[in-house]
Amino acid sequence: MSNPLFVGDHLFAALTQQEIIRLLDALWATLPPARQDEVLDQLPPDTRQTVQHILSPLDSAGAASAAPGKPVSTAKLQQTWNALWNEWYDIVAEASQEDGKYVIQDHHWESPYFDESAVIEDLEKIAKKIRPLIPHAIDHSFSPDEGFAEALAMMEDEISAGMPEWIYIEGFHLEENLTLCLLEWEWLSFIRDAEIEEKAPDAFAFAKSILELENSFSQVVLDSEKLWDFFTQLPEADQETIFRGLAQHKETLPWQKELKNTTSHWHAFYMHCVDKFAPEQYLGNLRQTIPQQWQNGLPVLEDLLAKQEYQEGLQVVQETLPPMLNYEQIRDVWTPESRLLYPLIQRHDNDDTRLQNHKTLLSYYQKISKGLGQNETDRALSLQLITFEHCFNWEAMFKAFAETPVSEQVRQALFASWREYIMQRARPSAWGWGGNRPQPRDSWWLHWLIDTVVDDQKGPAWFQQQMTDWLTHLPGQKKDMGEDYEFLRLLTKDLSEIDSREKEQYPQFYALVIRPGELKSPDQTSRRTYLKQVAAADLIYQVMGYWKAYLQNFVPRPERVEKADYTAHARWMVALRELAPQSYKILLEKWRTDHQRRRNLWQAMSKAGLD
Repeated sequence: MSNPLFVGDHLFAALTQQEIIRLLDALWATLPPARQDEVLDQLPPDTRQTVQHILSPLDSAGAASAAPGKPVSTAKLQQTWNALWNEWYDIVAEASQEDGKYVIQDHHWESPYFDESAVIEDLEKIAKKIRPLIPHAIDHSFSPDEGFAEALAMMEDEISAGMPEWIYIEGFHLEENLTLCLLEWEWLSFIRDAEIEEKAPDAFAFAKSILELENSFSQVVLDSEKLWDFFTQLPEADQETIFRGLAQHKETLPWQKELKNTTSHWHAFYMHCVDKFAPEQYLGNLRQTIPQQWQNGLPVLEDLLAKQEYQEGLQVVQETLPPMLNYEQIRDVWTPESRLLYPLIQRHDNDDTRLQNHKTLLSYYQKISKGLGQNETDRALSLQLITFEHCFNWEAMFKAFAETPVSEQVRQALFASWREYIMQRARPSAWGWGGNRPQPRDSWWLHWLIDTVVDDQKGPAWFQQQMTDWLTHLPGQKKDMGEDYEFLRLLTKDLSEIDSREKEQYPQFYALVIRPGELKSPDQTSRRTYLKQVAAADLIYQVMGYWKAYLQNFVPRPERVEKADYTAHARWMVALRELAPQSYKILLEKWRTDHQRRRNLWQAMSKAGLD
């Protein structure tokens, strides 16, 4: 007969988990309540309490209602804790192998590299499961009990030791749960140790210990946002204790470096505390950081404006402008009267918040100028702000330049800045063969269009004369045209959008040669509106006349081909046949004579439906 002390072991070894569950259900159902209590009395207190919570209350069928949130025994929690740490150690061990899965080689001819992000992602999954267990581990001294700081330091050492010198490790940037596991472990341990010593916990000492931990790592970097979240969610009394300590030690190491660095999470937390516990100091502290982060000047200016302290506000503007211009990589001297700011700060990564910050700065600057009676600067800033809203609306900009009462010198300077930017945005790309950019033209048809609108001495007749002279003298070879080829494409596109009949008549030419998708610009609607007003009705026919006369000269020559692919040649011939049938026939006959042996050429022509 089996020893009853080992029945559970035998059952566990011989039966599946599902079979054991059914056996327990059957045995428990046969026991009357009194015998059930006898069984429970034989269990350790923690186990008995856990089982009682699981079994009570029972549903109508007598089954246990093991709903989520029911307690788990301490022994089970520790078993789970140990299993998760074993998974952690397995990941670190794998990451320490030169031939492990975290060393990646994309192609056999490329050098392998270490995938730090994959290691952190796998450890983050473990940390997410470990984190809810931390309070239990602290309370019941689960093993391992060295904590996450030790585990992360060990990870650094083991992985670095396992990698050869030629594999570079960029660093381990911890994610949310890894960061919070470290912080929560340290905080709960800190509280426990204070209770053992029967003294009040010093939250500032805790903050200092975290900074020292951060500095002790060589490659581990905590998640700044989560560290800030953790400290700002501590009890207010503890936050204030930390703040008082930071304020007292902000000029000493190691805090001086952190609190003067506007990108540091410790600086962000300190400013949060200043705002909460010493608001009278907040703006003063913020003003000191303007050289590092120019946007910090905005709330300072807002406060000074509310107090109508305009002279001090002007001083803050002068403190804010240099770092803003430096951040935007504007090297030239800038004043509101000399050049528009909006064109200077345009980037591919523009976002609403960034642009709003610039508008806000100019708005505050304008209010200060008005308060100081600096009328010329006030009105120049008015034009600056209109540009932020209506830069690509020609009508609004013409009206603003005409009606804003600034000196003629300022008007001309800002108008030239605006026109230069409009030209820049509308100017098509014009890279020449061999990667050489053609010599830029000082004046082209968009200059003439704007001049016609703003100069009362000029008008539609002058504009038409400029256009006729230009078209008449255009070379018939692309290599001789320089930028004029791209300007002609843009003009053709605009005129065809105004009068779509030509575009509809020659769709192949329009798609292949004009390629309208390449010629988009933010002001194209305004540009066409004014072009329609001043251009002669037959300008489109003049332009199309040029294309019909010379397009055959732009068709790629068969002797210029890559890998015997004549697809582009055939497409150009399709466009030529559509636009200038007679020129197409002449060129086709020449090709038949000069290139009759180019079999791939004639296959491409046949595929394109050409004779």
